Parts: sequence; structure tokens; C-alpha cells
Amino acid sequence: MTSPKQQHYVPHCYLREWVDPDTPAGQEPYVWIFDHKGRNRKKKSPKNIFTGTDLYTLNVSGKGKNYSIEQTLSRLESEYAIIFRAKINNKLPLSEYEHIILCAFVSTMLQRTLRHKNTLDQFFDEIIGMTKSLERQHNVQPKQSLVLERLKEDSHKLGIIQLLPDLTQLLMQMSVAFLCAEESNSKFITSDDPCNLFNPDLQWQKFYGPGLGQKRVELTLPLSPNVLLCMSWSNLKGYIRWHRKRVDESNRTVARHCYEYVVSHRPRLKRLWFSKYPRNIFFILRIFIHKFKTWYRDRISYSFFNARRK
Repeated sequence: MTSPKQQHYVPHCYLREWVDPDTPAGQEPYVWIFDHKGRNRKKKSPKNIFTGTDLYTLNVSGKGKNYSIEQTLSRLESEYAIIFRAKINNKLPLSEYEHIILCAFVSTMLQRTLRHKNTLDQFFDEIIGMTKSLERQHNVQPKQSLVLERLKEDSHKLGIIQLLPDLTQLLMQMSVAFLCAEESNSKFITSDDPCNLFNPDLQWQKFYGPGLGQKRVELTLPLSPNVLLCMSWSNLKGYIRWHRKRVDESNRTVARHCYEYVVSHRPRLKRLWFSKYPRNIFFILRIFIHKFKTWYRDRISYSFFNARRK
């Protein structure tokens, strides 16, 4: 059994699609990575980025380290890579089995990133902190907090596998479209958290996040500089040519959603990809109207509250 201590939270087979095509002969192929503001450009080999030590390794009592999760993910990545290069890259329809593999791969991409892991760890830290506080107040042995600490250790690793069947089944019910960037001067980028959920109905509020069960939610995942996967509950299906402006808007979404780094197959990025708002006068006008209504409503509420106090 191999012992892969350095494990990717964004797969190597996925990142290698962004290798610079102009890599000099004799050099190891590399991608270009940038920080979340599109600065601090570096060229790196895909196998050396977005890794962590024993991210998916289980410590089994009395048996040492277990790498079965990492090996399961590796087998899935290998099958996906074959499907992408043989079918998706050539704009061919997928078989039922290939559709299942694609959905399973997307399921793991949703869960395995550092953002997801750190969010889960933060949740457990808050629960553990409250539990320890209660144990101290009631002067009891720290049994429950120790149980929670053990759960935290493997929650992210095991969750990827435990949720895989249900998430895959849900994704299989969604429409699948491959958006194709065919203009040479505009290609897709990716990031260290490339799978993104967006629901246009929720963009004007801060209380609820997008979820796969929502009617208007869209899941997007760049698959290469030429292809962006889009899964939704709409009737958007098949291979669709994506205009340059739409590619730029998709890249803006990718750049805004990244955790720390953006990845490109070219050494230059467009500044508009890092803009907070799209370059659309009608959308900017909607933002202005929304902010004005919010300000006006808060002002009226404040005035009414003060009047009642008097």
C-alpha cells in the first residue's frame, strides 16, 4: 500500500488542464497562480500546489495510518480524467456511467477544499468551546468535549465519502451543460475553490446561502480553459458556445469566489475579473436602487423608533 502523505485538495488531474501551452521544452509543465487580487504571479507545477499533509488520512487505533479515502478519490479522479479527455474535450455526449462519474467527481469537488474544511473546523471549535465552558461551570469531567474533538478530527475526511452517494444522486437529476470558450483571447480560469453555487434570487440579501435544492441555483465548475461545467434545474443542456463577455463574467465569479488563489494557463489576467460588480449599467443601477431603498427603510425605521421612545 502506498503512503501518499501530500494530498491534493484540488486534484492534480484537474489542475493539469491549465498547464501553460508555451512551457519551454525540457521544463516541467506549469500553471500560473495569483493571489485573490490577481497579484503576486508565480508559475508552479500542478503537482506541487493545493496540497496538505494527510488531508484524507485516517489514524486507525492499533493499525496506524489508513489511506483508503485518498485512494478512493484517486481512482475517481483517474476515471474523470479519462472521460474529460475522451468525451468532454471533444464535445461528445456522455454515457449513463460517464454521467455518474462526472457527478461523483463534482460531489467531491464541492466538499474537499480548504474553505469547506476550515468552515467545518470552525463550527466544531465553537461547539467544543461552548461544551467546555458548560463542563467547567457544572464542574464535570470533560467527556463530551473530548468526544467532539475526536469527531472534529475526521469529520471533513469522512464527510466526503459519507455524502458522496446522496450528493451524486442529487446532481444526476440536474441538467448538465458544457459552456465552451472558443475565442482565443478569452478563456476560463479556475481557483483553489473552483466549484461555485449561485442563486440570483438570493443576491440582494445576506441571510441565506445558495443550496442545490433551490429552483434557480446554478452550480459552475471550470473544467479547462475551454470548458465550464454548468449544472442547474433549468433546461440548459449540451455543448454551448459562450461569448467572450460571458466568459469574462464567469471568470469574475471564479475570481471573487476563490479562497486564496486563482489559476490560469496564461501569465496575464484581466482586471475586470476582480471587479466587485459586473460592467453592466443596468445591474449597477439596480444596486444603487436597492441600496437607496435599504437606506431609506432603515432611516424611516430609526425615526419611527425614536419617535415612540419620546
